[in-house]
Amino acid sequence: MPMYTYACNKCGTRFEAFASIAKKESGWQPLCPKCGSHETRQTFGSVAVMVGSRRPPTGGCCAPRGE
Repeated sequence: MPMYTYACNKCGTRFEAFASIAKKESGWQPLCPKCGSHETRQTFGSVAVMVGSRRPPTGGCCAPRGE
C-alpha cells in the first residue's frame, strides 16, 4: 500500500498516510492527526536521481559472443 505525504491547510502539520491507489483516486482525504481537519493536501518532496556514464558490465549470460 503506497504511503503519501500530506500537509494540513488549517494548522500546517505535515504527516504521512497509507492508502490504496483506488481509495486515493476515489477522492479520499485523510484527517489531520493534530487538529482533525479534512482540509489537507498532498505534498511532494524532492527525488534523488543519479546520472552517470558508467558502461554496463561486460560478459555474463546475455553478452554477445565474439565469434
